[in-house]
Amino acid sequence: MEAVERLRQREAQAAEENEAEIFARAMEGVVPIEKDGPGRIPAPRPTESIPHNFIRSEHEAYAQLAELVSGATTFDLFYTDEYVEGAVHGLPYRILKKLRRGEFSYQDYLDLHGYTRKEAKIKVISFLERCYAKGIRCVLIIPGRGLNSLEGKPVLKEGLIRWLTHHPLKQIVLAFSSARSCDGGLGAFYVLLRRQKGKGTFFVNRYGF
Repeated sequence: MEAVERLRQREAQAAEENEAEIFARAMEGVVPIEKDGPGRIPAPRPTESIPHNFIRSEHEAYAQLAELVSGATTFDLFYTDEYVEGAVHGLPYRILKKLRRGEFSYQDYLDLHGYTRKEAKIKVISFLERCYAKGIRCVLIIPGRGLNSLEGKPVLKEGLIRWLTHHPLKQIVLAFSSARSCDGGLGAFYVLLRRQKGKGTFFVNRYGF
C-alpha cells in the first residue's frame, strides 16, 4: 500500500511540474504592467450626469410597473379591426352597450384634425379635465381614422386610446367606444366621464333598438 501511495505522489508532482512548465512557456516574453504605468487602461469612471430623457423614461416605466403590480391599471380593451372600445374593469356591460349604441347624447366635442400627436395630447387632457370639472358626462372626440397619415398608421387614434387609459385621464374616464357612423364612425370616439358628486347627468337618446 505504501508503494502505491508513493507512486501516486510522484505522478501528482510530475503533473504539477508539467503545468508550471506549460505556463512558463506561455508567458515567455510577457512584461508585467506596472500598477500605475502608462500601459494600464484606467477603470471607467462613473457617469457624471444621466440624460434627462433617460430619467423620465425610467420614471414612466416604474410608474407603469407600479400600476400593474397594484392593480391600478383597470381598463378592459376590445378591438375588432378599426373598432375599439374600453371600459373600467367592473363597469356594468349595459352601460358600455348604451355608449356604443350612441344612447348617451354627447354634450361637447373635440376635433383633433390638423394637430400633431403632442398638440393633440395637450388638447385632449385639457378638454376632458374641463368637461369633468363642469359635470359633463359624455363627449365626442374625433381623432380621425388616420388612413392618410404620413406614418401609415392612425397616430392620433392610437394616442387617444393610450391617453384615455393612463394618468391623468384614467382617473376621470369610465368608458369609451368607437362612434356610430352618423357621429364620425371609426374615426371618432364617445367618451363617458365619471360623475362628480353633485354634478352631471345623462341625456339618453332613443334610437329604437
